[in-house]
Amino acid sequence: MKRGQIILLAAVILVAAFFGLKKQLIQQFDRSLDRTRGTVTLRGLRDDVTIRTDPYGVPRIEASNEHDLFFATGWVSARDRLWQMTAMKMAMEGRLSEIAGGEFMKIDLFMRTLGVAAPLEEALGKLDPRSLDMLESFSNGVNAYVDSHGNLPAEFFLAAYRPEPWRPIDSLYVLAMLSMNLSFNFIEELDYLNMASKVGYEKAPWLVPIYPDEELPFEEGKKLGEIEPLELNTLAGDWGAVREGLRDILSMGVPASNNWALAGSKAKGGRAIVCNDTHLGLLMPNVWFMMHQKCPTYEAAGVAAAGLPLVALGFNGRVAWGATMVMADNQDIFLEKLTVKDGRTHYLYRDEWVPVTEREERFKIRGGKTLTRVVRSTVHGPLINDALAMMPLPPEMPVQPLPVKTKYGLALSWGIGDTAATIRAFRTMGDSRDATGARQAILGMESWFLNIVYGDADSIAWQVSGSLPLRKKGEGMLPSPGWTGDYDWTGYRSPELNPHRENPPEGYLATANNRTVEKDYRPRISSSWYNPERDERIRQVIGPMLDATSEDMLRLQFDRLSLMAVKTQELLFRGESGKQIAAAIAGAAKEKADDAREALEFLKPGRFNAVMERDSASAAVFGAFMHSVTRGIFLDELGPEGSIAWEGFCDVSMMSYSAIQDHILGREDSPFWDDIKTPARETKWQIIAGALHDAIVLCEKEMGNRRSSWKWGRLFTYHWEHDLGKGLPLLKHYFNRGPIPAGGDSHTVNVATPSWGKDFSVHVIPAMRLVVNFNLPEPAMLVLPHGQSGNPSSPHYDDMLDLWLDGKTRPLPFGKEAIEKQYVDVMVLKPESAVDR
Repeated sequence: MKRGQIILLAAVILVAAFFGLKKQLIQQFDRSLDRTRGTVTLRGLRDDVTIRTDPYGVPRIEASNEHDLFFATGWVSARDRLWQMTAMKMAMEGRLSEIAGGEFMKIDLFMRTLGVAAPLEEALGKLDPRSLDMLESFSNGVNAYVDSHGNLPAEFFLAAYRPEPWRPIDSLYVLAMLSMNLSFNFIEELDYLNMASKVGYEKAPWLVPIYPDEELPFEEGKKLGEIEPLELNTLAGDWGAVREGLRDILSMGVPASNNWALAGSKAKGGRAIVCNDTHLGLLMPNVWFMMHQKCPTYEAAGVAAAGLPLVALGFNGRVAWGATMVMADNQDIFLEKLTVKDGRTHYLYRDEWVPVTEREERFKIRGGKTLTRVVRSTVHGPLINDALAMMPLPPEMPVQPLPVKTKYGLALSWGIGDTAATIRAFRTMGDSRDATGARQAILGMESWFLNIVYGDADSIAWQVSGSLPLRKKGEGMLPSPGWTGDYDWTGYRSPELNPHRENPPEGYLATANNRTVEKDYRPRISSSWYNPERDERIRQVIGPMLDATSEDMLRLQFDRLSLMAVKTQELLFRGESGKQIAAAIAGAAKEKADDAREALEFLKPGRFNAVMERDSASAAVFGAFMHSVTRGIFLDELGPEGSIAWEGFCDVSMMSYSAIQDHILGREDSPFWDDIKTPARETKWQIIAGALHDAIVLCEKEMGNRRSSWKWGRLFTYHWEHDLGKGLPLLKHYFNRGPIPAGGDSHTVNVATPSWGKDFSVHVIPAMRLVVNFNLPEPAMLVLPHGQSGNPSSPHYDDMLDLWLDGKTRPLPFGKEAIEKQYVDVMVLKPESAVDR
């Protein structure tokens, strides 16, 4: 046999072995699939429970009492999302290393440093009897499922891990994780430290604007003036790696959501309409799953989070509610002055050196090793810089805190709120019979900071939830010195004082993470409002609307018109700015000028309608321009690519109104309008002209020279990656979905958030789309991005994807006839008889 034939034969054998192993693994994984029909007998139930399942795998659970309802909810949650709920609660506990090994130690140490175990134990003790029974029943249902199933989903098989029994406090860990996802200012503050370390305190405030009608935070930036900026790099340490690790597991700190409600006067039929699409990261599986729960004392249908026993957002037959992040600043980073006295770390507070408090945390690492770390805290909270240090991975990790080469520490204050009250409040939402009752429930959501838009058939309303911190001084936007005590928190604001509005005369309410209060509203809710274009577009559409229908609402949820593109066209083609850009192009080299003029041809209003459709060439050029202008303005001073400062800038620019938009539409006096790598000083108009040229070059590089083949969806893609699908090429098609052409951008109602200047991956999407139209016999309709199940072997892992991609939805019925028509599979859970026991 010739050498070439031998090589070919060897390759064939390897390929066969590869696919043979893959086939065997998937056959093993498929054994975890569970039936949805028949009868199951279980210990712990008091009466029969009926679980109906529709063709998309969505369950409707009906019981004769709350105990059995939440027991069955635990059973169904384990069936559909066992790995996800296990991973979420272990992430918040700081125990991922027990499953996945020492590479997750950075995340575990950071999470354990936050110290949520003690407040959650306290909350567990404060639960009212009804809520405690709910969590205990849910836990028993989860455990009954695990105990009765030998084959669990693929993740458990690959990790060689079987979950420990679920406990009531585990649901509180999940609740705290979701609360952390709604509280992200500490991320911005850490990113700010890394940017300030590169450009200094005078220029860094230009990188964290609020809104154009508010002053840049120069005063806030001066708070740390006595600290050498280079010290900040040492403090923030390996924050970027921890942040990305958290985002691989959770949808953390990248906000975007829409909700709105129309009064009956604007709707066809004369009754209210409530809509919501929450925007979260591209996780696989999705954060939300769907269910309908019913017993004589509780009913709700909508989306739930894995590990929690309740519908979080949805409809209860009388009231509908949806949420967006209010962008509340309930976290502050305090810099502490540190010294060592008598072998113990002290921090300076009001002219006295105070010993830090210390506690030991023990970490079990997969493989048998146990490590111990000391976590230190000040009056302002845990010192997180130890967890962010450039630490060695096990087994080299020492027992004592790592010696950080700085005389400063970073303490995190976080108003986690009363989780006992919060979980009771979400249960009470299901009890509410009208908008008035819903508001009382919302006021109890102390640890979730949300704009909740809600309504019944006759009323619509908006209420901000959560207990906001009160500060002695400052706004809390940027890190504060801890040693003076001047910036300390003095308590919390009662949720009853939070913004609230009912039945406005204009006939509608809307929020989209934008500033929803006057700029001088105090106490300040946030300095991190998201860009205003989604809210502006929603109001532009629904403001003049009359006789609105569900179809109108679905079209708006799928809307991809970018008002940022409209505003950019104003800049490029009209007034003085248009003349300045034309002059800058005329002064450029011929090749660059020709490319810039071609870009303008693609972007002119007569050709580009500002709709970011996936098949649009003009949308592709606009996206390429946004990417290029971001790099043209900021990369020279914050780069190189991959540096701590650049990664921090790209990250913070996704989280709130950004320096990118702020500079494009204004800030002609910014010091960043210059390429510091050239001897000349460039103007804003020259940087923009260069970015227009770069946009054409980028499109040619990525999509070829044939302009007819340019499409936004060729540059911009959805790619859902499962945690294990990223690291196991053999199984990537089993776990992952995509890439799929995307449309929209961070400014469109149908959001798809890129990281301008960094990549064209979609980072944030609508994680659900809910419409409740009280004018219809069956008011509610709801869809998810991919599917109900978190088990990749299930047909329901991705069977909603085409509906979601096409802007379609599906009913969430309440009427008996519609339920029996839609929920075709029936399973009955039966209690063991006395004889059986």
